[in-house]
Amino acid sequence: MRDIKIGVVGGGSVFTPELVDLLAECPLSVRSLVLMDTDRERVTTIAQMARRQIAKKGRNLAVETSSDYAAAVDGSDFVLIQLRAGGQKMRIEDEAIALRHAVPFVETVTVPGLGAFLRSVPIYETLADLIRRRAPTAQVMNFTNPAGAMTQFLQALDVNAVGVCNSPLFFIKAAAEVLGVDAGDVVMDWKGLNHLTFVSTITAGSSATNRLPEVLGQARPWSSGFPFSEGVLKDLDLGINGYLQYYFHARRRLRELQDRKASRGQQVLALEQELMSLYARPDVDTVPELLSQRGGFGYSKVVVDLIQSLVTNDHRVHYVNIRNGNTLVGLAPDTVVEVPAVAVNGQVLALDTGPLPEPVFPLVLTMATVYHYWVKAALSRSLADLRLSMLMHPLFPDAEDSEAILAELFAVNREFVAPYK
Repeated sequence: MRDIKIGVVGGGSVFTPELVDLLAECPLSVRSLVLMDTDRERVTTIAQMARRQIAKKGRNLAVETSSDYAAAVDGSDFVLIQLRAGGQKMRIEDEAIALRHAVPFVETVTVPGLGAFLRSVPIYETLADLIRRRAPTAQVMNFTNPAGAMTQFLQALDVNAVGVCNSPLFFIKAAAEVLGVDAGDVVMDWKGLNHLTFVSTITAGSSATNRLPEVLGQARPWSSGFPFSEGVLKDLDLGINGYLQYYFHARRRLRELQDRKASRGQQVLALEQELMSLYARPDVDTVPELLSQRGGFGYSKVVVDLIQSLVTNDHRVHYVNIRNGNTLVGLAPDTVVEVPAVAVNGQVLALDTGPLPEPVFPLVLTMATVYHYWVKAALSRSLADLRLSMLMHPLFPDAEDSEAILAELFAVNREFVAPYK
């Protein structure tokens, strides 16, 4: 088995210790891990934590640090992107803008999703240029939210990229618990866009029997796994990604957001500060339980499992963000969809899931068009395309309000985003 080099852009992330833990336990021969981050102090702390983890596992894995994007790209077999341009500070600014304009939101929905996308674009252009010139055969895996739109932008820049998300992992875990089976035996026709996915079939083991009715039979309205009304659950009769609560119950969620004393971004900032304090302790060499409270927990497992499949050609099913082609009928070929896939001879290939269910197709098509205009705007720096994306978005209810939101976004993001015209 060949030696592997992995470059991590955003290596100072609080999630990196989870990634290191999984790499230290997997059978792959990873010779080098480069943690790149523009925050030197933070990435140094994470690297020291990583070396303690690796020593405890008894593995021979070199951990390097850099503040240079090229260091994470040059010679890498896999380039993992998990950056957050502007940090939690700018996420909090996005949330404040959304609240001022009474627009429901979560990290990838409405204002925070668009803000994160705009801030990431200049960095992704730099990375794409480096990858095309210096690592054209590398497999790029995008963790950064909004994962679907960012992956689609990378692909538009001619980069071999797939996006990853932990939502399928948690849905499978919940289904396996209901069915009393091992999560590794569960396969589903998870399909749609990142954070806009649906399930119509779940099987377990070698049986072809659809066991989704058993899972839905245990679904409690407004529960953490099914944050929807009884009517929505009953009428759709589908497995539903939890992020869709912001579309199906927008007014309820907006009221809750308005009533909170602290935004999610503020909560995450405090959590990350606590995690970084733990990572800085020389006696800490295992991933703390506290990390599981962070929303992105589990992304690293998705990535390491996919890397193993790409290297060993084991044909396991994964759930990734990938170019649509003709996978989901009715969506443009260049749309990035989230569907089951397998690794075959070093390539990630989408599996046939059948069409999107009729009741949800219009929403998925609309949001695919929104993301198309985000990518188009980023390529041309077109303000008109951003306005069009908001005009068709179901959660931006007023065109004049949308123009005001865009103006505020560009005003607070002057450090990260040049004006669009």
